[in-house]
Amino acid sequence: MTALKEIRESMGYESYYQSTFSSNCCSWEGVHCSPTSSHVIGILFYHIKKDADQWFPDMSLFSQFKELQKLHLQGNHIGGLTNAEAICELVQLHWLDLSVNSIEDVVPPCWSNMPSLRTLNLSKNRFRGNLSFLANLSKIESIDVSYNFFEGLLSFSIFTNHSKLIDLDLSYNYQLEVETETAIWHPSFQVQNLLLAGCNLNRQSGHIIPRFLSNQYNLETLDLSSNLLVGNFPTWMLHNVSSFLSLRSNSFVGQFPQGHEKKSRLAKLDISDNHFDGHLPANINLVLPELFGFNASSNQFSGSIPLSLGELIHLQSLDLSNNLLSGVVPVGLTQNSPLWYLNLSNNSLDGELLPENCSMPKLTWLLLHHNFFVGNMPACLSKSLSLELIDVRHNLLSGTISNLPVFMKLGALLLGENQFTGNLSEQLCQMIKLQLLDLSKNKFAGKIPSCLKNNLVWRKKFQANSCVPVDFTTKGNSYLYQGIPLTLMTGIDFSVNKLVGSIPDEIGELAELHCLNLSRNLLTGHIPTSFKNLKNLESLDLSHNNLTGHIPPEIVQIDTLTTFSVAFNNLSGRIPLNEHFSTFSERSFEGNQKLCGEPLQRTCSRNDNRDDGRKENPKKKAEESLLDKPLSFYSFVLISYAIGFWSVIAPLYISANWRRKYFATIDGWIECLFDKF
Repeated sequence: MTALKEIRESMGYESYYQSTFSSNCCSWEGVHCSPTSSHVIGILFYHIKKDADQWFPDMSLFSQFKELQKLHLQGNHIGGLTNAEAICELVQLHWLDLSVNSIEDVVPPCWSNMPSLRTLNLSKNRFRGNLSFLANLSKIESIDVSYNFFEGLLSFSIFTNHSKLIDLDLSYNYQLEVETETAIWHPSFQVQNLLLAGCNLNRQSGHIIPRFLSNQYNLETLDLSSNLLVGNFPTWMLHNVSSFLSLRSNSFVGQFPQGHEKKSRLAKLDISDNHFDGHLPANINLVLPELFGFNASSNQFSGSIPLSLGELIHLQSLDLSNNLLSGVVPVGLTQNSPLWYLNLSNNSLDGELLPENCSMPKLTWLLLHHNFFVGNMPACLSKSLSLELIDVRHNLLSGTISNLPVFMKLGALLLGENQFTGNLSEQLCQMIKLQLLDLSKNKFAGKIPSCLKNNLVWRKKFQANSCVPVDFTTKGNSYLYQGIPLTLMTGIDFSVNKLVGSIPDEIGELAELHCLNLSRNLLTGHIPTSFKNLKNLESLDLSHNNLTGHIPPEIVQIDTLTTFSVAFNNLSGRIPLNEHFSTFSERSFEGNQKLCGEPLQRTCSRNDNRDDGRKENPKKKAEESLLDKPLSFYSFVLISYAIGFWSVIAPLYISANWRRKYFATIDGWIECLFDKF
């Protein structure tokens, strides 16, 4: 009990146990005791340490529990193990889980002499050194050392005598080289789950598929992705693997198997990012009848989408993007379909975006961009109210979007680079979870709806659902957002349309907006001073419109702004200056003939100084106000000229003596000038 208290205190999270703390440690949450001896046999502390400070547990405290069989410290911000060798004293330990931490240690050599160890999980840490300690763990059943920094050459023959091995994951140790062909060996195991992704598999033996796999008949999961493996499609794998097969990101070539007498039991197949070509099999429903998920993206498949895909009654995820496919979307694929993910982007598909009367009630992500689809937005999307992403950019779609359903869960609506017309639909204001809205490069007209302020994500800190990578143009470039950056990114792009009227002041209420592009429209009026409230704005483009007035000085308060353009409008006055705003180049302001000040070469007059929004001396302003008027200015010049002229000419005309002295003086100046030359 004393050791458990010390462990708890070293985690710095004593309050976690306050409500359940008692003198009987076997009643503590995460502590398991033997029903016969009452000795601690399991310590299962999953994600207990809530603060971000790193924990360096003293393993000698754990070694005091001599009957300990399970030790789980997953996700506790462990930065390293103090007295790591002490674990070796736990001779009955059969399950050790240190995953999802930040441990940077080298595995102690004595870990190879733990006779009872059956499950070892060190994944998602920073362990370094080699994996030679695995050679002696001949009774082990499950090994997961993925996502670490293990290195060196690992010959797969070290597992020859691991007859009980069922699960092995060596994935994503990028400094590791795994070789299966370096020696003649015969495995004594029949592995069920084998993951060898991103571990430089068979680099020294020509990047070939491991030969021993052809005799592994119990495989449920096989992941060989990201290894530069070469060769044709290994047809036998369709039958040796029963659940999930990934050959993603390799260099396989040739065609997909066109049929086989024996049906595959595969539920999920990922062959994306290879060099497969030819047609997908017309009878794919017979080859892979149990298919749940199919990813054949980023290859060179051509021809049409097989009609038989629509006969796969379990198919929920389909990705055929980045190929050379043509033709139309099969009707059967979208009727009463269980699909929740459909990606057919970057092909040469045509016809209607989706077949008429489509029905995909579970559809969550729809990506059909960069094709040649025509017609209107399909009305049948009203049956897909769970949509979180619609990306149909760069097609030939037309008509209005007035019939677009209100998707309450939609996080991204990307309709750019089409031929849509009409006004911006009021439904856009009701999709309150929109994160990214791209309507650019269309023919939308009318005014920008002021009700966009209703959006929750743009107004307040509200993290939207974003699981699928999305590319969005901001700061003049297209960026692929995924993971955490995607959940934080927000943007509106209405550029290159025919929008008219003024920019609604309410846009300034969208404090969480990161990108706003209203360029190349027909907008008029002033830049709203409310833009000063866009505290998170990184990119603002109002160029190529008919905006007037001066640039609000308040806009310099947006410290996050890194890209800014008001070029080619009718703005006037002095460009506001501060240390941050002065970083924008002349291109940000060009094409405004009445703008002046840095970085433009046009110097501001007093009149321009008055228009820059700065405070002026009231007395000085009163003195200059008369001269600021054009009629008064020219009258003043005429009167001054007349007075100056007659003050010289009149005396010369009236007095002959003055005339003689005047001309004598002029003659003297002329003689003096000639003497100098």
